Parts: sequence; structure tokens; C-alpha cells
Amino acid sequence: MKRLSMINHAKKMTIACAILAASVSFGASAFAFSDLKGSPAEAKINALQTKGLINGVTHGKFAPKFKLTFGQAVQFIVSGLELKSQPSNGSSFSKASDYFDKVSDKAWFAPAFLTAKQNGLSLDRSVNPNGMITRAQFAHLLTQALISKRDFPVTEMYFSIADGDKLPAEIANSLQILLNTHIISLEAGSKFRPNDVITRVEAAVWVYDAAEFAQKVIVPANQTPAPVYDKAEVSVVKAADGVNKVSLTVNNLPHPGYGLLVERIEFRKDKTAVIYYSVTLPDPDKIYPQVISKATVVTYLSDDYKPVAQYVPAVPAK
Repeated sequence: MKRLSMINHAKKMTIACAILAASVSFGASAFAFSDLKGSPAEAKINALQTKGLINGVTHGKFAPKFKLTFGQAVQFIVSGLELKSQPSNGSSFSKASDYFDKVSDKAWFAPAFLTAKQNGLSLDRSVNPNGMITRAQFAHLLTQALISKRDFPVTEMYFSIADGDKLPAEIANSLQILLNTHIISLEAGSKFRPNDVITRVEAAVWVYDAAEFAQKVIVPANQTPAPVYDKAEVSVVKAADGVNKVSLTVNNLPHPGYGLLVERIEFRKDKTAVIYYSVTLPDPDKIYPQVISKATVVTYLSDDYKPVAQYVPAVPAK
């Protein structure tokens, strides 16, 4: 694929099941929306609700297929990514109506609009909070919200979006960032449906994944991000009948404090197992010899799958 200049900043069945279980990062929620039962998004949305980051349309109902308004979208993003109100620095602009012509200061979403503006989200003064928001517009605001938290590293792989040729450059760039960070994905035929109004379930899943990304990857001010190492050597050795031991190795790490982590494994219909890995940060409380090093991480796969390594941005060491 082409490269694009943009913001840089885990007996056979037992092993396979263990890998799959390890790749699930969220737990079961005590609360459950009744109209999400059986949905692939159920656990993520219920987790957001349990944390008090999003609400349903009524008690126990989320209305996943309802279309999202700008007011709801801004509230989703500000709450889901836990954006904080910023000091005015002497400015007299201290309420939503100072920035937006159609946002009443008494509206339930007014504080979210004010916080969004303070964090640099590009909302027009004339935005209609009751108007519908498209998938592309929501993705753009979500990217800006992530960037407002702090710069973060992303790979520079270019994704060809079949129906994205007429998008403004800044929105197209936001989509590339979200695709590279695996927060969003393309549909069949490399389509994104950028001009379709986003649904509540789509928006909530993106917000959940963005919040997970922010928690894992966006580096605090007192830490140094791990370099991007998107080339890993893959070796396969038979471990048992029907099971292979797969090792990923990354060379040229700055020192022995850096390591590798298998984030998740995606088993595809073509019998490819995509192993998503990241480079972990060194322990800030330890001193390491400054010698070029390598790191290896091991996982196990059924021997009828072909392993492929895929880099994802670094995860801070715990």
C-alpha cells in the first residue's frame, strides 16, 4: 500500500479458545440494555453506560438504530472520551451561546458543546444541535477529541476508501487516522458510507474503541512513546499435534526495556491468523543499558492457520 503523511505523533481447541478469551478487553456489565441483547456491540455499550459515560433513550432502552443528532454526538464524544472543561485564560467566552448561535445555555447538551469547543473540536457557530450528523462528520470530531488529549503515534498505511474521493482533506485525514488505529473499519468493497447519518450503535462502538485506544496508547506527558516498529519476524515451530508455536521478533529496539505484546488475534475465513502486536514502553523507574536489543513474544495457533504479524501503536508498560 502507499504511504500517507499524517499526524504522527493474543490440545488445539483449548489453545485457540484461550487466545480468543484473552483478546476480549472488556468485562460483563451489571447493567444491560434490553434492545441490545445478542448484538455484537452489547458489551461495549453496556460498559459505557455502567461507567456513566452514555445513556439510553429511556431506562433499559438504547435505541441502537436511531440516527444521531449533533447534540447527542457531541455529548457522546465529550463524555465517552472524558474531555475536561478548559480554563478561559481571561476570555469572556464562558458559555455555549458565546460560541454557538443555536445552542441554548439551558439545553442538556450545552456543557458538552462548550467543552468540545474548549478542546478544539471544529464545530461551526451555526451548527444545529438537532440536525443529523454523518459518519464522516462524527469520525472527524472523534479524531479531534483524541488529538486534544495528546499527540499519539500512528502507522502511516494508506487505506483506499472507495466512496471517499469527494471528502474534504481534513476529514479524509481523520478517517485515515481512525483506520490506522483500528477504531473504525471499512465495509465490503472498501466502502465507508461517509455521508450516511451515523446510528447510535455505530457512534457508541466508535467511542468505546477510541476510549480504549486513548487509555492504552496516548502517552502521558512524563513518558516517552515507544518508537514505531511495524516490521516483525515471524517464525513457526510445531509445538504439538495440530498446534504451532508462533514467535514474533522485533529487532533494533533502543534498549532491553522495550518489549512486545500480543494485543489480539483475528482468525479470518481464508485461514489467516492476523496477530496484532505492539511495542511496550520501558518501566520509567528502572535504568537500562543503552544497547540495541530485540524482543520476542510467543503465542500458539492451530496448524491450519497461517500467521501474519500486524503492528498496532505502543502500549505503556504496566
